[in-house]
Amino acid sequence: MSIFNKAGKEFTELVTIPPQPGQPTTYTHKFPVKVGNTVEERWSTKVRPIRDLTNILRGCQLKRNQDYMVNFNGKEYEYWFEDSKHAFMFQIAASTLKQTVSPKGDKFDIECPHCQKVFATDQITWR
Repeated sequence: MSIFNKAGKEFTELVTIPPQPGQPTTYTHKFPVKVGNTVEERWSTKVRPIRDLTNILRGCQLKRNQDYMVNFNGKEYEYWFEDSKHAFMFQIAASTLKQTVSPKGDKFDIECPHCQKVFATDQITWR
């Protein structure tokens, strides 16, 4: 079994990694599409790669969709490589690495400079 990128390059070497419990594995984003004379918003779902493993691959000067590809099959991450040496190195590095969770940003409140009323950050709408 193998996977192909948009340029038709084949990635045959597979390394599977179990996801960290409680971590999101995918994300969605909207994008505009022109349909006739109107523009509609559509949504796409993409894989959210494991940050620590991405840092290892960047440190080895490997580029996503050129040297490796990431997929999520619903149960585990699939890292596909073109070169078996890269897959072997990644498998060794990933076996000893514990995935870390990024801390959420600081929570703070905003004070209106005119009326001195305090607002929570979730009540702010950005325009």
